[in-house]
Amino acid sequence: MPDISQKELDQLYETLKPLIGLRVDWLSIPEQALTGFEPSQVAVIVNTLIDGVLPQIELLATNPDNADILKKIGLNKAPGVLGEREGYPDYLHISGKRVELKGHFVDNKKLKLKRPPTRREPSARLKENITIDIIQPDDDVLLIAAIQLVEIDGFCSPVIMDLGLFSIVECIRARDKRLADTGGQWINGKPRVISLKGLLKKRNGLDLTNDDYEADTNFGKLKRIPYEPVQKFLTKWT
Repeated sequence: MPDISQKELDQLYETLKPLIGLRVDWLSIPEQALTGFEPSQVAVIVNTLIDGVLPQIELLATNPDNADILKKIGLNKAPGVLGEREGYPDYLHISGKRVELKGHFVDNKKLKLKRPPTRREPSARLKENITIDIIQPDDDVLLIAAIQLVEIDGFCSPVIMDLGLFSIVECIRARDKRLADTGGQWINGKPRVISLKGLLKKRNGLDLTNDDYEADTNFGKLKRIPYEPVQKFLTKWT
């Protein structure tokens, strides 16, 4: 089965392009209230909202012309093959493509959020339950939506700033190769990295057992997947 082509990704992008610039005013935060939120906290709220609203995106149209355009986007919530809460994929497109959505929250430096002393790494990830065996390489797409809070008349709402579409099978291959290249492995269906105890044994030339590995708490984070097209998009909106 061939992988999805760049031409197919470009065609899907043109279909979804009307989403760029769309303001999701179902969430409206008074500007003066932002000092009580860290960017990472707002990111969780915004990404959850976007995930739920996309299949009903036509309801966000501010006029009939916009409504007609948005209805043609063609995204519908997928039933999921991994269970109700962690279903994969997120959406089915009328083109037959299957779409997994990840939000990339873009900090708006103009807003007075409660920023921590050190920057926090975005938590968006392709989790271990998305594996090669459930992917359809010729149909599956990773959709990353760059989202930013924008202030209008004293109230802040999320705006979709940009969209990035990528072959999800390429992302999964890069994710899993990174695990292998760093000495990790899959144990009982879970990604594991070498523990400190395991590293010491390895340096002493001893064989490792499953007990010498521990959970990879950063597994699948988009910022750590060494797939150049994804990293270029994330860097653009950092």
